[in-house]
Amino acid sequence: MASNFILTLDTTAPVGVSISLAGGAAYAALRDINATLGTSDTPTTGYTMKLWGDVDAAYDANVQPLEANSSWITYATSKAIRLATGDGSKTVYVKIRDDVWNESTSASDAITLDTSVPILTITGPDVARVSKISGKRVAAFSFSPDIAIDAYKVKVVPSSGSLQDAGTQIGTTNGSTNMSGASVSAGQTINCTIDGRDLEIASAGDGDKIIKVFGREAGSQNWSV
Repeated sequence: MASNFILTLDTTAPVGVSISLAGGAAYAALRDINATLGTSDTPTTGYTMKLWGDVDAAYDANVQPLEANSSWITYATSKAIRLATGDGSKTVYVKIRDDVWNESTSASDAITLDTSVPILTITGPDVARVSKISGKRVAAFSFSPDIAIDAYKVKVVPSSGSLQDAGTQIGTTNGSTNMSGASVSAGQTINCTIDGRDLEIASAGDGDKIIKVFGREAGSQNWSV
């Protein structure tokens, strides 16, 4: 019968603790994002974590604005969080605790919440129908953003509610102009033309085509809708 046993003393807290909001992005257009958590400890069996900061207190009872009000939850490398209301910089903190409750120092990451999107006003087009025949193949229109944008693109999209990643951008091989570009100041007018030949390349076949102009707010990743 054994007359001894081994008892391990562990007073070392988890190290290499990290948090990254929305994949390290500088901006978030939506309040609901994912936080990526990490520690260089291995294994992490029995580990827990605590998150707090500029979050929506009603979204998750375990993740609160104050550390004292947040709860220790099972450690995971990803956690869905909802940022607090109001545009601006948001900071979220994390601590990780091992299976014998040694707590790490806190790590944090910040992200700027920017929920505003540009509004682009279109004037035109000057014609409702085009062909590929000289003299009848060009439609002209213009657009103007309400705030400064740092990129724009003109696309054929599936529906009027399509977002900027849908559809096909119209090319300029046959003479269409200003189908994409960079910086446009607030209120500036950009004049555009679409040649029927380029329109057909972007969307083959006769019929109605939904043309939509998208602009990205300067200094963020928010595209018009």
